Amino acid sequence: MDESVSGAITHIGVGNLTDPGTGANYGGTEATGGSPAYARQAVTWGAAASGQKANSGALTFDVPAGTYGFLLFFNHVSTNSNNFLGYAPINGTVKGFFSVDTTLTNDALFSVAHGLADGDRLQLFNVFAESLPTGLTEGTVYFVVSSTTNSFKVSLTSGGAAVDITAVAGGEGFFQKVIPETFASQGQITVAIGALVLDATGI
Repeated sequence: MDESVSGAITHIGVGNLTDPGTGANYGGTEATGGSPAYARQAVTWGAAASGQKANSGALTFDVPAGTYGFLLFFNHVSTNSNNFLGYAPINGTVKGFFSVDTTLTNDALFSVAHGLADGDRLQLFNVFAESLPTGLTEGTVYFVVSSTTNSFKVSLTSGGAAVDITAVAGGEGFFQKVIPETFASQGQITVAIGALVLDATGI
């Protein structure tokens, strides 16, 4: 969590709704153009406390018309060659763990009081080095369908058919809601002080 070392997160960018990927090069499309022109913003981190560190200054991004889903973490002001260090969903405060229905008959994911509603967008991730249930793809932006208080299904389209889960595999995972920012014309995306948190408490 020391940004002074080589390879640490020094700049934040904005990307579209394409899965950013987990490689050293960003796999989506970063914002570009506009007037004022889009540019990555340098980030300053506050002192670490209790295994966490947060941005100590607000960030403002000028973006052209478009739909944006992710804040991107880089260790370079502009290039994307072995400089991509991860991402966070914009407005992604709703998150939690889920388990899968082992009967596989209804394609439901279970998470007590998950806080999701039909039409919400989210991503699913594997946990504890296990695989996601077969049929689900890590990083894909899904739509929530058939939600109840403690369960939900996911679809590739809004209001569409639920993804067919064909095997339990790891049987559990992690979800995080994505609330895209859409601009019909030039706009700004802002990140408040303390809104980005690097958390090493689980390491």
